[in-house]
Amino acid sequence: MATNTQTLWRDQEGSALLEGAIVVPILFTLIFGVYDFSWFFYRQHLMTIGVHDAARFLARSHDPCNAASPAWGAEVASAQNVATTGLTTAGTSRIGGWTNRMIAVACTSIDNRTGMDGLRSYRGGAQIYVVTVSSRLADSSLGFFRLLGLRSPVISVAHSERAIGPG
Repeated sequence: MATNTQTLWRDQEGSALLEGAIVVPILFTLIFGVYDFSWFFYRQHLMTIGVHDAARFLARSHDPCNAASPAWGAEVASAQNVATTGLTTAGTSRIGGWTNRMIAVACTSIDNRTGMDGLRSYRGGAQIYVVTVSSRLADSSLGFFRLLGLRSPVISVAHSERAIGPG
């Protein structure tokens, strides 16, 4: 009986099948994980570019951060289009499911104090405006996160630009 057990342990037949059964699931997990994370980072990059473009568009608008201006509402709508489509008018979305309603625009007023030397901290008037454009999107990943029982990640991006007016 001892000789049968010893020959079973030394038998090489089927070892490649056993090794493959162990390695293939690990290999597929790595490959699909890298692919899914690459897809996530690509979409995050597209959102970052869109939000940056929209903030720059608003910072250079005719009358930035003036909610009383009749043009400001139209400029915000155009900036939302710039963020999601890359165009000031409606077009194909950079990312499926990312809409203009997901783009938030905020303006912050900063006091531009005069220093001891009589110069202001920043070039400009007594008030400086900063335009911030932000967005969040629950990323619809390729499905690998759900396969592992994880929730899909949420992409959250924001970009701020100092309002400088037309030029």
